[in-house]
Amino acid sequence: MKKFLIRRAMEGASSVPKHEMNKGGKASEKILDEMRNEGKMIQQETSYVAGNNVFCVYNSESEELIKEHAERSGGVASEITEITTVINHNTSVVS
Repeated sequence: MKKFLIRRAMEGASSVPKHEMNKGGKASEKILDEMRNEGKMIQQETSYVAGNNVFCVYNSESEELIKEHAERSGGVASEITEITTVINHNTSVVS
């Protein structure tokens, strides 16, 4: 699978209470489970909240599956970028 960085523009993201973020995360995971049950290869790796954005790292066969997940979950995918290289800074090794 490919790795993608998704930017979700969300005004006031940094001030959303954690329980609300958890609720949204569980709803998102439910859709991901449904998609995987349909044979679609997609999984969320991690998310970061920063300012007015939520940045998510996904593993997926395609950008189209990420867009499908956003549509089905009612979420936003403001920008989707394929990650081509990962640099592990604790070792300065490119993987």
